[in-house]
Amino acid sequence: MQALARASRGIAAAVRPSAAEAAHGGQLQQARGIVVQVRDGNLDRALTIMERKMRSSGMERLIRARTHHHVKDSEKRVLARKALMQRVKSQELGKKLREILIKKIRGQ
Repeated sequence: MQALARASRGIAAAVRPSAAEAAHGGQLQQARGIVVQVRDGNLDRALTIMERKMRSSGMERLIRARTHHHVKDSEKRVLARKALMQRVKSQELGKKLREILIKKIRGQ
């Protein structure tokens, strides 16, 4: 998660003028992305809030998609086959468990 936070620094940074710029009539730029306030110097709490906001907004998935390396077609086929086999096993297990439960319910 820390890697995601580092990668998102450019995306989620809020730009604000310094006190000197504000005194000279500088305008406050509207913040883009995710803005989190650090209260009482508690950076850990602010990071957890930012992570939660990133997950709920879908930004985490976008960052992972951008940083994901290229996967060869042959590897995609192997991964797809493994995922299919896992789904089939899971469905078969679910059917067996349902049958057992039905037998127990009918037997009582």
